[in-house]
Amino acid sequence: MKRGVGGCIGAIVLGVGCGPDPVAQEELEEVCGQEGPFRILPLEPDRQVNFGWQTRIGDRLVFSTERIAPGDEDDYFPDTSDPEVWSTGLCGESPVMLARDIGMIFTVDRWPELLFGCDEETAEVLLLDPLGEREPHVVFAGDPEAFGCALRWTDHGMLSVVPHDEDFGALMLSPYPDDPLTQTSEPVVLLDDVRITSTGRGGTGIVASSIRTFDDFVLALDDEGTLMRIDLADRSVAPLVPDVREVETSRDGRWLLWQDATVTNGDPEAPEGDIFLRDLTTDVDALLARSWLRLSLFPLSQAGAGIVQLGFGFSETQRIFFLPNLDFVDVPGDVSPVAKIDDERWITGSLSDSTLTLTDLKAGTSRPFEKQGRIKWIEDDGLVLFEAKGCCIEGRKRDEGPLWRVPFEGAPEQLASRANEFLGRLSDERMLGPVGIGADWLGDLVVIDLATGQERLVDRHVFALSLDMRWGHEEGLISYSIRDGERSGVYVARLSAEARSGSRKAVREHVGVDVVRGRDGKPVPVPRLRPGEPDWDALAALRSHGGE
Repeated sequence: MKRGVGGCIGAIVLGVGCGPDPVAQEELEEVCGQEGPFRILPLEPDRQVNFGWQTRIGDRLVFSTERIAPGDEDDYFPDTSDPEVWSTGLCGESPVMLARDIGMIFTVDRWPELLFGCDEETAEVLLLDPLGEREPHVVFAGDPEAFGCALRWTDHGMLSVVPHDEDFGALMLSPYPDDPLTQTSEPVVLLDDVRITSTGRGGTGIVASSIRTFDDFVLALDDEGTLMRIDLADRSVAPLVPDVREVETSRDGRWLLWQDATVTNGDPEAPEGDIFLRDLTTDVDALLARSWLRLSLFPLSQAGAGIVQLGFGFSETQRIFFLPNLDFVDVPGDVSPVAKIDDERWITGSLSDSTLTLTDLKAGTSRPFEKQGRIKWIEDDGLVLFEAKGCCIEGRKRDEGPLWRVPFEGAPEQLASRANEFLGRLSDERMLGPVGIGADWLGDLVVIDLATGQERLVDRHVFALSLDMRWGHEEGLISYSIRDGERSGVYVARLSAEARSGSRKAVREHVGVDVVRGRDGKPVPVPRLRPGEPDWDALAALRSHGGE
């Protein structure tokens, strides 16, 4: 059934998306002896699974739930409170609440069969019994100053910082205990008086503002501005670079970028200095420029693709260096490289107006794509996007618009009448996710056939942030929660056999969360595109508008 103009106006007034009603029910296979979705855990209507934090431990399914406040049209994400962790059998048997005040549940590589949770108030990491027979046990003492359990795991234990004041603290390692069921890790000081911020800032490999962590080593600035390297295997500490003001590293730990402490422009508010790059595999240094490193938004975020980005003063120019030879070009300051296509071409975005372009950085040529919006994925010969303003300043996470395949050469092709951030791909070239998401964060869970654009309904009143396809991907199982009076709760459904093979590809983009400070000073969660990789465009947009 198509909506008329009146229906669209009503949808706008009610704060929900305007798009086609699903014309048919998606064919689902039997689950727990029932055709179609099966409610596995009843919940109060205002309690939902948030950010897909659910997992399977043995024969138990575990869900992290929170109370969801009434929504506001301008919310980045819903306001939540009163987290609870629940577990059930595979078909809802023996439901039990495992813990309160635990908003994050996870496993660690060291003990993949064990379930952990983090208390956001104390940042303690607790072992949870999926059967609910044992009380939660503290395995790691955390850093209560950290935003949202900003945990950093290494091959040798968990890293944290214990603040002495707003500027300095102790870098701590909590080694893995021999028996996590009964023992609590005893933290050891790796380096005292390291430079920190008052809170652990979100981001890959970051414990605090001037600390970078990797699987087997840490880089940190001490109180005299010396960049120190700590090897976690033997906990040895050695000076790496003296007189450092700011530091950045690539995510793979190969490239080190720093600003010398000597101020060259006499401006304490925006202190410039010499900026150096070191290849840690060869220990070869290069002087790149003279600037203030804080003006460069994520300068090494694309180092793995072969470039370094530096900003200069408050001008409209930035310099892009090409690794490893360090040839460079100057480009407009709001250009944000998104993805490398080949040795010459990049997809770039604009921090000022979110325009996507196909750019040859070395030649200095570019052209905007015929359709603009938010990228869903990139193909060999083009990209797939949906029409919406960029998040998170002009647009919001739940915005949606028509879905297009935009080739690098040729005319765009419309694939679906609507799509959004929360839709994921299935292996049979369909998409699954909530659409028509309103201010209450509820929408219709649908499957979209990209060959025809047809939508097929799975369920209604689905909480947009609850969908998870990871824990049951081999069996074609998905889970989600709904808010619909007496129907409220967590549901499981089984996809058709055609959609199962390789369904791990359909994991939502939001598989992890970093936290930054938004324009109003409140913490804002920013979903990562892949495990360990933040949504750099969203972070950059927030920073460019006053975020931390």
